[in-house]
Amino acid sequence: MYPSELCNGFELITGISEHECSGIPLSQLSKGFSTNHITNRITKPDSSTPGSSERLTSAIKLSEEQKKKIEANRKKALEKIKEKQQNFRDASSGTNPSLGKELPGSSSSTGAVATKSFDKIRPSIQKSSYIEYDLSTMKDSKGGFIADDPNTSNKEEKTFDEWKEEQRIVRDLPPPVDMENAPKCFECGSFELNMKLFEHFKCRVCKRCEKNIPDKYSLLTKTESREDYFLTDPELRDESILPHMEKPNPHGTFNRMQLYLRYQVEEFAFKKWGGPEGLDAEWQRREEFKVKRRDQKYEKKMKEMRKKTRAEEYNRRLRDGKFNDHRHEWSTTLQGGTNEDGLEVVKRRCIDCGFELEEVSL
Repeated sequence: MYPSELCNGFELITGISEHECSGIPLSQLSKGFSTNHITNRITKPDSSTPGSSERLTSAIKLSEEQKKKIEANRKKALEKIKEKQQNFRDASSGTNPSLGKELPGSSSSTGAVATKSFDKIRPSIQKSSYIEYDLSTMKDSKGGFIADDPNTSNKEEKTFDEWKEEQRIVRDLPPPVDMENAPKCFECGSFELNMKLFEHFKCRVCKRCEKNIPDKYSLLTKTESREDYFLTDPELRDESILPHMEKPNPHGTFNRMQLYLRYQVEEFAFKKWGGPEGLDAEWQRREEFKVKRRDQKYEKKMKEMRKKTRAEEYNRRLRDGKFNDHRHEWSTTLQGGTNEDGLEVVKRRCIDCGFELEEVSL
């Protein structure tokens, strides 16, 4: 009997069944057989099978093209069978050399028996003693969850050098065609403008002049503009009056940082307060008002503290029984100035206990 794979392959090629394949010599199967043999097998009737003579006599003779096709298919089938058998032999041919070694202290007879028995034991898979890794060719697969294949990766992903080159192309624009009507720097007349300031503030200034003149082209925050130039929030929010540029807040708050150009803020503030002198006068007025309010707050707290101290002293003397009913003997009225409402206030003080009374003169 021959291997079933060999006979099945020939059955697909020639139409000869496994039963009929068993009658063909092995040399004919391994080396191939001529197409005449196939024709003889097809046309030769079998008297033992009823109706076979009629079926075989009606068979069509093979042409030269069909014979060549059968021969090519036969070679392909033989190559597949040989490859499968070779793989099977390679998988089962591995041996473990350590199993056949003679143990120390054992006799030669037992060693021979052990070697003979160990030769029959062969591993199904041959492995090397160690695995060598090339770290330069290894790839981090992120544990198998985020494995980006470079062939199927996003085409929008770029290296840092590519991104830097694109930014350089955008920032360093080519020179304009019309040199006379092209925008120029306010200070030096250069064509190399700072596009960030030009886009947000419509300010035509180059990077060199921006760096050399910080008193004019530096950026101010919203807090600095409100406290130093006394501008209100509605004025700072109006982009038609003061354009601004937003950036992430470095302090980590939720609101984004708003930046204003210094000379634009100064122009609007001078127009609002009447020039630098008016701005200085407004600053002086606000400082004096702060000092006045601070003094008024201090005087109010001191007055409340004095009243509380006198009341506690009177209650203590009353508890100790040092005096009975007390009747105030008022001194002459004293001018107390004006109160918060602008009315004149007069003061009276008790000669005995020092209690003060304020009255509004109408």
